[in-house]
Amino acid sequence: GLVGCELGSRTVGIVGAGAIGCRTAALCHAFGAKVLGYKRHVTGEEPDFIQFVSLEQLLKETGQLKESDIVSLHCPINEQSRNLINADTIAQMKPGAMLINTARGPVVDSQALADALNSGHLAGAAVDVFETEPPLDTAHPLLHSKNTLVTPHVAFASAESMQARAQIVFDNISSFLAGEQKNIIL
Repeated sequence: GLVGCELGSRTVGIVGAGAIGCRTAALCHAFGAKVLGYKRHVTGEEPDFIQFVSLEQLLKETGQLKESDIVSLHCPINEQSRNLINADTIAQMKPGAMLINTARGPVVDSQALADALNSGHLAGAAVDVFETEPPLDTAHPLLHSKNTLVTPHVAFASAESMQARAQIVFDNISSFLAGEQKNIIL
């Protein structure tokens, strides 16, 4: 037997509480979880059930205060987030915690995560993104670590998400042809 845990008795830490992170937080909250959030710029428009704290507080176990049982990553990749989750930050995490990465692969040091899983410090990990797109080198450390669920960058793959992506592209083209800009990146 496999025995799981219920979210209602857990604390979930959301790193990157933007649109996707807040939706994830809402699902966790609906199951009764306490939700902590971390983001660089809190706007005040975030759901009130998310308690915003520092990254250190979201991860760390201090005295009687045990923070995140589950840490879910939803941040973009940039210079501040590259290797955000590394040997040092993993060491701060509560023993037995779980890590979910559906953000970007380089946010996590894969070898440090594999080491924490193999040592038993972390109870498990679910990873949909990697430093490179799948197929992965068969020697990738997360393919051989304990209690790890890996998927080939398909967390986004649903019929609805494909329709939404297509609609965004069509809206961008229509706006461009009308001399307007939409979804400006630079």
